[in-house]
Amino acid sequence: MRYSANFDEVIKKAVTEAIKEFDVKQKEGSKTKIFHNTKLLLINYNSLSKHYKNAVDNLDYIDLDEEDENSCESIESNDKLFILSIRRSKFRTMIMVSHIKAALKSLQEECIEKNQLNKYEVIEMYYLQNVPFDKIAVELSCAEMTIRRWKNEMIQALGVYLFGVDAL
Repeated sequence: MRYSANFDEVIKKAVTEAIKEFDVKQKEGSKTKIFHNTKLLLINYNSLSKHYKNAVDNLDYIDLDEEDENSCESIESNDKLFILSIRRSKFRTMIMVSHIKAALKSLQEECIEKNQLNKYEVIEMYYLQNVPFDKIAVELSCAEMTIRRWKNEMIQALGVYLFGVDAL
């Protein structure tokens, strides 16, 4: 009996340790995913902005002659779903772009308070203005490696503004 009790205790400890290790790996994976998603949003920010501004989600923007209007009426019911899909995509994109703008503004304000505006400028120049690292390094008078480090630091900080507590 004594042997069995020790054996059960060892199993419980092993299972507890395995669960803790699994939780740590899950949190690390989650942080990596948030970093990756923040980076993707920054990479695609300009395209997303153009998308919601230029997406045509109704026929008011299109010049149609009488023949085109007649053919549109016959297929209109089938295309309403497609137009609604475009409209939904445009709306979701608009919300996300607005959220990114607000997060960037908050990050900029934080950097101003900490007297680290040059770190924020790296994000703005690299992702929003498409300036390469070497030119940013010259502009900010520091090494390219420093620019890359600041970029990653700002992506991490921006992730908190974008995803909240999930980024921690």
